Amino acid sequence: MKTLLLTHPMPAAPFVEALHALEPQMPVLAYHPRMGEHELADVQAVLGWRFPEGVAARLPNLRWVCSVGAGVEKLLVPELATDIPVSRIVDAEQAAGIAQYVVLMALRHARGLARYEALQRERRWSRRPTGALRCRVGVLGVGAMGGAVADMLAAVGFEVQGFSRHSGMPLAAVLGASDIVVCALPLTADTTGLLNARTLALMPRGSYLINIARGAHVVETDLIEAVRSGHLSGAALDVQEREPMPTDDPLWAVDGITITPHIAAQSSAMTIAAQFIQGWRCLQRGELPAHRVDRSKGY
Repeated sequence: MKTLLLTHPMPAAPFVEALHALEPQMPVLAYHPRMGEHELADVQAVLGWRFPEGVAARLPNLRWVCSVGAGVEKLLVPELATDIPVSRIVDAEQAAGIAQYVVLMALRHARGLARYEALQRERRWSRRPTGALRCRVGVLGVGAMGGAVADMLAAVGFEVQGFSRHSGMPLAAVLGASDIVVCALPLTADTTGLLNARTLALMPRGSYLINIARGAHVVETDLIEAVRSGHLSGAALDVQEREPMPTDDPLWAVDGITITPHIAAQSSAMTIAAQFIQGWRCLQRGELPAHRVDRSKGY
């Protein structure tokens, strides 16, 4: 069963090596834009990050699509036949890494470390004593990732409130009661642009945003305005609308906004390969792979 790798911007070579370490005879093809129809005609599985435009329609024998990460929105293209199962990688280590990143940024904000970093650059020894943490954190999305985030935040003393479409608590109430808001939502039509001028205004003055989900959850021009006006004290963005961020992106120059290049956590190539091989073997037996997504919901 030939597998097509669509891992760009990640290099394909580590995935090829990991797959062949577990299944030496598996035919694996790394995508490039000049591929002919004869190369794609017998592809039955895709392991990747996103479908380049038009590629899904060129795979007449496709049986399965597997995302290299937790998000699948870049693979759910209109030309992908509705009967093809789509699954995702579920990695507890990745969830723990993302939770560590969130706790790091939440503590940095709550303990005012940016202020002390600025004082150090000025060679000023000035104290502002801080007691034990009592910050309220709203975690938007409490699936595998958000659940791990909420647990780790609670373990270090934050008061955590989760939000999901089934939580029963309105989004406005969670935002209004949170000193820090963490976005861990899947990206769907309903959540794209969810954090915009209207919803950011619901957050308390001086509150802080952490986004480890997808850049498109945030209307970045609205976030910049909220920070520059002083309504929000800042944000930590591990994901952005444009990745890689170009040098002229206005987010770079906003005091209070911390940018990291999508590094909160990433599954190893071997972890991804092991779960993909499990799904591949399920298909060989006529079974469906695990961790399938509900394509009607987008996650």
